[in-house]
Amino acid sequence: MHTHPEHTWGHTIPFGEEYYQNAVKLLQEIRDDAAIMAEVAAQATDAIRAGNKVYANITTGHMPTYELVNEREGNPAQFEFTGADTCTPEQFAAMQAGDVLLTNHVSEAVREARDTGVYVVVFTTCYVNNRDTPPGKVLPNVHDWLPEDVASRVIDSHIPWHQGLVRAPAIPEMEICPGSANGSCAIHWMITAEVAHSLATGQSPTGAIGRRYVDILLERLADVHDQDLAYINEIAVVIAKRIIDGGHYYVRSRNQGIQSEANGVAQGLMMCNAFEPRPENEGGDKDVFLIAAVSANDPQDLAWTDEAKSNGNYLVGIGPSNSDRLRDRCDVYFDNRCDEAAGVISIPDQVDQVCPATGILNNVIMYMLTAQFVDEMCRRGAVPYFFMGAYRDGSTYNSVMRPFCLERGY
Repeated sequence: MHTHPEHTWGHTIPFGEEYYQNAVKLLQEIRDDAAIMAEVAAQATDAIRAGNKVYANITTGHMPTYELVNEREGNPAQFEFTGADTCTPEQFAAMQAGDVLLTNHVSEAVREARDTGVYVVVFTTCYVNNRDTPPGKVLPNVHDWLPEDVASRVIDSHIPWHQGLVRAPAIPEMEICPGSANGSCAIHWMITAEVAHSLATGQSPTGAIGRRYVDILLERLADVHDQDLAYINEIAVVIAKRIIDGGHYYVRSRNQGIQSEANGVAQGLMMCNAFEPRPENEGGDKDVFLIAAVSANDPQDLAWTDEAKSNGNYLVGIGPSNSDRLRDRCDVYFDNRCDEAAGVISIPDQVDQVCPATGILNNVIMYMLTAQFVDEMCRRGAVPYFFMGAYRDGSTYNSVMRPFCLERGY
């Protein structure tokens, strides 16, 4: 810790490093449960083979709502996906014995589905009270039910109840920088990979394909950490100084996954996307604009670069190494080690790979950088405001703090 030690506030590990370590730990814990995911995948595979439906909404939070849609590149679209925190009333009414429901939700409708013969798997999440949540920390579910009261099977997602992966001494009221999306998306793609492989081969899920998906994430994240951490730390200083000097911070992603995960999320920065873009002569020359690309040289990403450059913004890109046009337009570019246009898992006798990795990789890189520039801001005595999750009844906290954030800019 070499920069401004008088403002460490007592922390001993850089926030970017802490985010990385805890994100990796979460993924490793989920990988260790690959056999359990395979059991769920077997239920889903059997349902599909029998002509039944699998409903999937392991989506409570932000990024999964957009990252897991059936239209997403690399998604074989085997499940009926709503994109919402729960299925619609029409979907619940259509469910029948032999169907499978994968959800985070605890409700009367979920319990009724289970009681009518739907195989209901509830995956724990910070947003929904469960037996591992400290009493009184998360708002209760209907009837004070826990996942066990409505599910055929409950699976621990290893997502911490407090959502944040970084403990900032200067912000003692909450952990910061959310990590639940990485876990939820990894679980979804592990099960998807197992089902796709089983349907193609006629075999039963074993967990090997799900493990391979997480191994790809971990291998590529380790390479980012080994090769780019020093650069992330360097750029974090630049961003921190710009924000302290009056700059605003924007995040965009074409499929809205990363943008959503950066914007308005529990334990996320209040400053992100809090202001409309402004021209260079009105402060745009101090602003930071981050683009997280899920494909190479996407026209929307390039249009955003033109807008940001015209406003004088400092432009940060995260994306594939083969996105040369986007890279050339950015002041800073972080390679996400994922040139695959769609998925990263090969399926026998199928041309297209399944299960994209860009969402999780981009999100971890984005939050490593975010956490580290927050570290640098705290070192300079400029502690930014964060949203407290509404699931923790943080609505009063947010309504009190947000005006201060808007007045100060961070």
